[in-house]
Amino acid sequence: MSGSKARHRVAIFNSRPDFIEALRVALEADNFTTACAHLADIQSGTLDLLAFVNLHKPELIVYDLPRPYESHWNFLRLLKETDSLRAATWVLTTTDKNALEAAVGASGVVEIVFGEPYGVSDVVDAVRKRFSLNEQQA
Repeated sequence: MSGSKARHRVAIFNSRPDFIEALRVALEADNFTTACAHLADIQSGTLDLLAFVNLHKPELIVYDLPRPYESHWNFLRLLKETDSLRAATWVLTTTDKNALEAAVGASGVVEIVFGEPYGVSDVVDAVRKRFSLNEQQA
């Protein structure tokens, strides 16, 4: 990403601290601004999600969708309908894309879905690509 462009804001919501940290470092090295949260803290209400979103104003959210897919998918749908998150672009990661697709038909509803094996560089590429597409459409 060019240093002359505004830094895009990305939130990382994941259950694996090691992946959160690796993705944060990689995105920041690519000139993105990041904010990170553990899924358990979001789902339990330990993290005030509205305050987090108001503070960080993410344009794109990298969201890990764990099993059981149906209940986590319903939670994601609620998040996506929250006023402060409605305009964000979402990139989903998951351990089994085929099982997720069979359970909820996710790829027709969200922009990008990765199934493992995926790496940090795959997600950074997807984030970069989504911002590029959004800028072309603007």
